[in-house]
Order: sequence, then C-alpha cells, then structure tokens
Amino acid sequence: MFAAALVVLAPACHRKHPRTPPPAPVVLPPTEPPKEVPTLPSAPKIQTPPPEQPPVNVKVEAPPPPVPQKKRRTRGSKKAEAKVSEPPAVENTVPATPAPIAVPRLGQILTPEETKDYTRRLETALDHVKSALVIIEGKALNRQDKETADRIRSFVAQAEQARDQDLVSAVSLAERADLLSRDLLDRLR
Repeated sequence: MFAAALVVLAPACHRKHPRTPPPAPVVLPPTEPPKEVPTLPSAPKIQTPPPEQPPVNVKVEAPPPPVPQKKRRTRGSKKAEAKVSEPPAVENTVPATPAPIAVPRLGQILTPEETKDYTRRLETALDHVKSALVIIEGKALNRQDKETADRIRSFVAQAEQARDQDLVSAVSLAERADLLSRDLLDRLR
C-alpha cells in the first residue's frame, strides 16, 4: 500500500509549479508634520537660601563703667584734666580648625627584632649598591647599561624615601637595586 501511494504521488512531485510573483512593496503616504508645535511652559525658578554658615562665637566684653574721677585743679587753670583710659579689650573667639589627626599607616607591624633585621638588610644592600655604582661610573657604558644604572639609582632613591614609611618595601627596593648592580658589574667585566 505504501508503494502504491509512492507511485501515485511521485509524478506529482516532478510537476512544475508556477512561480508566484513577490509581493509589491507597501508604500505609506507621507505624513505631514504637525502645524503647531506645542510649547512647554518655562521652568519655574527655584530660590534656595544660601547655605548656612556655622555660627562664629564672638565674645565681646563691655567696658567697665567709667569711674568718676576727682577733678584736679592746677594753679592757674580751672580745667579738669581727664585721665585717658585704654580702649576696651575685645576678644574674638573663633573656633580654631582642629589639628590634623594622625592617619594610621597601612603596613606590616614589625617586632623590634624584625625591625633590626630589615634595617640591617637595607643598610647592607644600599652599601653594596653604592660601592657598585662607584665602579660602574668609572666604566664606559652603552645605552642599555646606562638605562640599567639609572634604574639602579632610582631604586636606591625610592628605598631611601620609603625607609621611614614602609621598611619592608624599602628593603625590597634596595635588594632589587643590589641584584641589578651585581648583574651589571658581571656584564661589564
């Protein structure tokens, strides 16, 4: 039965079907812009009061009431001499800006023994580097070696600058400079 259906339907598959033309493009009529563009009302003006300044404490002392003085008469003059008093003292108390608070530094907390060890390592590395730089300065250097020498000097300067703030970083920088200086000395020999 299946075979009979195939025999009947097979010739139908090979028939040519007429092609249908593609649909025509849809053309929309142009829209006209609106004749009147609605206008928006202007933004309302908002008045904000100026920021309030903190009150300044001003302490003003009133002068003491004048003390009646006895009139002194001098011979030949009937005018009273008035004693000139000093102007009243005005004291302005303005709150002083608070002293800057010491900002805690981030870094490792070292024991005294660790601090001594790192300081010793720093001094040793810096001594090696400085003696190596004296030798290097006496040599004729090419461009690459000059750049290496400049990098060594930079590491030394950074290590000395970081000594007070971060001893561990200072040691690291000094040891890098020491390693570079030894390498450079080996190349120059």
